Amino acid sequence: MKLLLRNFPCLQVFCIAWLSAFAFGQAPDARDSLAACNAGLHACEASRTVPPRLPAAGSPEQKLPGAAELSDRLVVCTNGWETCEFSLLAQADLNSSEHQRNISDCRNGSQACDRSKLTSQETIALAVADHKRNLSDCTDGFTSCDRSRLTPSEAHGVTVAEHERNFSDCKDGVGPCDTVKLSASEANQVASARRQQNVSDCRDGVDSCDSSKLTAAEATGVRFAQQQRNLSNCSDGWGDCDHSRLTRPEAREVATAEHQRNLSECKDGLETCDYSALTAAEAGALKKAEHQRNYAACLKGSGYCDRSRLTPAEAGAIPPVRNDGRQ
Repeated sequence: MKLLLRNFPCLQVFCIAWLSAFAFGQAPDARDSLAACNAGLHACEASRTVPPRLPAAGSPEQKLPGAAELSDRLVVCTNGWETCEFSLLAQADLNSSEHQRNISDCRNGSQACDRSKLTSQETIALAVADHKRNLSDCTDGFTSCDRSRLTPSEAHGVTVAEHERNFSDCKDGVGPCDTVKLSASEANQVASARRQQNVSDCRDGVDSCDSSKLTAAEATGVRFAQQQRNLSNCSDGWGDCDHSRLTRPEAREVATAEHQRNLSECKDGLETCDYSALTAAEAGALKKAEHQRNYAACLKGSGYCDRSRLTPAEAGAIPPVRNDGRQ
């Protein structure tokens, strides 16, 4: 039997599949139920995944097998049919999945966690992970922090981190800032940072700008930046543009940019095109280009075609339209 299977791999695969089906009740329902149990779904039915000849509860055989034992069982079922126990493999697979799911629940702080089912090594690893997570929560300022579980050294590090976070929040103007906790040097740095931020806000036109706090030099720089931003907005056609603030050279520059933008929009057939703003030459060139486009569309039978705009010669070159609408 073994020699026959070894010489015909395809037959070996067929036998494995047949025996697997036989071990699980010769029906796909058992395999589906096993998958449901492994995934922890409500559809799990252990009585259908494991035959009734499993060891009794509490017996030594029911303990979770190790990786080496599982590997040995798999080898036996693959190569030694007479001693194969598919039910043991099914039970081991089910137990392993449930155990790993419990470990995951404990690591994630889920209420489904059952610490009594963890091994001593897993319990220690969980305690280490819990301590690291609590330390991280305290360092990051999360409300889930439990300071009573910190060592003196860790508590000092958390205090330092809190002070640095408060200093950063005060400088950046974000988050809670307690200026009372700042040193004299830090308070000066915060004041300088906030002054620079106000200058930047005024330069960028942000609503939080307080122009009364600007020095004469800063006010001059802000006015120049605002003038350049207005010129850019007018030239690009987006953002807030105030034509009344443009100088004469800037007004001419903006007018040229607006004319070119309108011509481009007309060429593209956009609804924002203002044909009345085109010169006679531009309007003529645009009309000629549109005529060529219309003729090409009629000739190819693709795109919008208005035959009434064709010359007699162009109309004669267009294939007649068939009853089915094709040319």
